[in-house]
Amino acid sequence: MILKIIAKLFNSRLIYKNPHIPVYQRVKTIPQQNPTSPYLKCPESSSTEGLVLTVRKPKNLIYLSVGENSCVQGNFVIESEKGSIEIGDRTFIGGGQFICTDQIFIGNDVMFSWGCTVVDNNSHSIYWKDRQNDVTDWKKGLDEKRVGAYKDWSNVKEEKVIIKDKAWIGFNSIILKGVTIGEGSIVGAGSVVTKSVPDWTIVGGNPAKIIRQITEDER
Repeated sequence: MILKIIAKLFNSRLIYKNPHIPVYQRVKTIPQQNPTSPYLKCPESSSTEGLVLTVRKPKNLIYLSVGENSCVQGNFVIESEKGSIEIGDRTFIGGGQFICTDQIFIGNDVMFSWGCTVVDNNSHSIYWKDRQNDVTDWKKGLDEKRVGAYKDWSNVKEEKVIIKDKAWIGFNSIILKGVTIGEGSIVGAGSVVTKSVPDWTIVGGNPAKIIRQITEDER
């Protein structure tokens, strides 16, 4: 008890480093973040512990919808008024970044490992004249505590992302705009997916390429 009090006074460093204290006492759990957000729809059967939802330009809409018996962690950012993210039933998302201006749809029985990124837009225009004010606009919003309020998304390409049922996305993978991951498909760890993946297919690499089909007896 005395050790814990001392450790707390010194930012808990002694607790984290002391080998004599059981691991379960040294691990810090991530608290729930904005679980009552008016922009989040989540049933009681699902967990949003470790989920952070940021809506840049909110209206009276549901921007993130989670299905039944799912476990969802990670950083979800809705950059535009029309953006929306929908997550199905029995789906696990173990953290990562989900950045949306249009639509990200994730089906049922999907598994995302840690560190994944899904983006349904290019974030900036490829033309310098269209993106030259992006930094100053961001800084202006930051100064006014209205982050992203002045960002012009009209010149940024976007296209919805679809992750079909039963897909498995390996850790640190990146899925870019316009991509559909087929039913039951597997994305190897660390992949960058720039093109759609057929159903029941394993892909991997940067850019991700087809490794092989998943046979009937493996489904």
